[in-house]
Amino acid sequence: MKIKSLFLGSAAAVALSSGAMAADPIGIALDTCSMLNITGLVVSSESNCLKFSGEVGYDWTYTNDENEDGTTGDYGTTSDFDWEFTMEATAESDFGPAKAVVTLVDNNNVAVGNPVSGTIDAAEIDEAYVSIGDQTVIMAGKKGSVVKDGDDETFTALFDLDVRDAAGAGDDGIWAITPGATGGHVMQITSDLGNGVDVALGLEDLQTNNNASLVAGVGVDQDWGTAHIGFVYDDILSGTSLWDFHAGATFNIDDMSFRAAFATDEASNWIALVTGKATFDMFTLAAGVEFQPASVWEASVSGEAEVNDAVTIAVAGRWDDLNNWDIAAQGVFAVSDNLDLTAKVNFDESSLTVFNADLDWAPGGDFEAGVGVQFDSNSVFEVSTSFSKSFE
Repeated sequence: MKIKSLFLGSAAAVALSSGAMAADPIGIALDTCSMLNITGLVVSSESNCLKFSGEVGYDWTYTNDENEDGTTGDYGTTSDFDWEFTMEATAESDFGPAKAVVTLVDNNNVAVGNPVSGTIDAAEIDEAYVSIGDQTVIMAGKKGSVVKDGDDETFTALFDLDVRDAAGAGDDGIWAITPGATGGHVMQITSDLGNGVDVALGLEDLQTNNNASLVAGVGVDQDWGTAHIGFVYDDILSGTSLWDFHAGATFNIDDMSFRAAFATDEASNWIALVTGKATFDMFTLAAGVEFQPASVWEASVSGEAEVNDAVTIAVAGRWDDLNNWDIAAQGVFAVSDNLDLTAKVNFDESSLTVFNADLDWAPGGDFEAGVGVQFDSNSVFEVSTSFSKSFE
């Protein structure tokens, strides 16, 4: 009893000396979540802190081009909801925080019947893994990849460069033409080496029989910018000798930034990006280009100006080696502290003019809502609404 009283008294003293403002400092000191410095929507037990987070969203659209072929007369609506729910249990260990993470997401296209007679909405396990460690973290289970990528998107406004679209393999950023299988069932280790340098190593795509993708990477994040190299060998068990390499770097020099990225694979396919931007008192100028062998390329330029605290205007152009091009102008207007109006007009090589406007409302509480309208010179239109609420 004396030992217990001494422990409680010490805990209270620690809580008070740290400046805790709670009415019950003893309870705060003994709370597992507080001891682990975990905040948000949490439940604490004697040894674990369970944190909940997620998001629920709903979208509805109405259009006269349901087939998306650029012609009118196909009236239809779509109604979609999506949600995500994550549970993360954390406990302290001799090696650092020990975690178990489960993320559920909605899957509204699960086939039912034999033969298939329709689809239903169902929950799907997106992540389910365990991890342990602080600066060095060991992970195993179902989760995303630790492959290093990034530093591979253009700085230009309004248009994302995606030269791979010409090959029907659309993707954000750049990667090899046939990227290796990553994520899924994994065993991984990451380590923070200090001074902004971290490394990663993993065996991924283990759910595929007789398969294991070896993933490795090094990342740097320092005052001058960021950089990385990433490598995927798919796969090391069957000896297929398929591999992918990705490297990128962003350099910040005063009010200017420059970025370069390169990706290649075992078949000598490659893709590269070069982009830069310069920021002045009121406006930012940017340019970027992605290119592949055989003179396949796509480029864009843009200018963006902050007229005042309530108005931002951007103009941009995009063109490629197939003589496809777009010119666009956009204005973002702060109607109030939590209401923004975005209006954009786009004109392309086929003389198609597209106008769209969106009104976005963010009243707080992690709630967001919006309504949008789009129509073009072919009389195709779409009206849309969206609602979402996140929590943690």
